[in-house]
Amino acid sequence: MLPTGTTRCTAFLRENWSRLVIPSLAVTEICHLLADPRRRGRTGLAAEFCAAVAADELRVIEATPHDYRRMAELLTSYASLRLQVVDACIVALAERLDLREVATLDRRDLLVVAPRHLPKGEHPTLLPAE
Repeated sequence: MLPTGTTRCTAFLRENWSRLVIPSLAVTEICHLLADPRRRGRTGLAAEFCAAVAADELRVIEATPHDYRRMAELLTSYASLRLQVVDACIVALAERLDLREVATLDRRDLLVVAPRHLPKGEHPTLLPAE
């Protein structure tokens, strides 16, 4: 039997696959997690993910120079959090695309970082819900 978190994530992906927007900077991290046997992953899952990207089942979006500037600001402003580049990219893309929902397993950072596109004190809805 799969752990509850894995079951929740699997159900979320199954229901939302076609509407996911994936930062290109996250692809390597995603493939690493999918192939990690400690997380019940396997190499075949990373291959399936790459095949889905190639088949345009998933939308991978590139960061723009503006996004990289915003990422630099976030990495500097939230240095004490040890914010990761992919998380800063997720915030920058959410701001640029006016996204109100973010799918992530790294909830801690995204509950602290203040995105510019939302009213002060608000954060994107983090999915899958706990």
